Amino acid sequence: MLALVDFNNVNPSVKSESEIRDTLELVGYLIRKTLPVNPKALSSDACEVECRLYDGWVDKTGRYMEKYRLVQRSVSYLAGLESGVRIIPTVVTSLACMPSAQLVGTYKNSAQKMVDQMLAQDAHHYAHGAYHDGICLIANDDDYVPVALATAVRGSMPIRWLRKRTLAENDSHLLGVNVQLLNVIEWA
Repeated sequence: MLALVDFNNVNPSVKSESEIRDTLELVGYLIRKTLPVNPKALSSDACEVECRLYDGWVDKTGRYMEKYRLVQRSVSYLAGLESGVRIIPTVVTSLACMPSAQLVGTYKNSAQKMVDQMLAQDAHHYAHGAYHDGICLIANDDDYVPVALATAVRGSMPIRWLRKRTLAENDSHLLGVNVQLLNVIEWA
């Protein structure tokens, strides 16, 4: 399984290290809650989830933002085996198809930039490979409707889209493709 997470969408107001940890724990909870696994599975039978965390981690000069440093220090709150699911997190600064090309300016003018497109391109990249048996998209943003549509149409793997909001005007297009929309009440 692959989880693609717009970290800023999960908690846009996160500032402190404790809020970062809480957000990472929430991401882990959301992933584990939606996977049909045996919570008593042995380590060798665990469902492995590659979890890619996207946000405005790098400013336009190439320096890592403080939020990036806090997430890197706290990522162990997300990593590991729990309830039959092993999460392997990565704080993303480059595209999966070209990991050596770190993108700069994913944070500028007080906002994240390129993050939605990075996630979209990675979704397309992984949908065409045989690396994973499904995608879990964690984002609460209409910008991901085209991503979910295109990825579902081009790839054969199922997509679980977790979000806070209920159905919106373009969601009807997702009902005929391999996308499961999950409104998560606990994500408040």
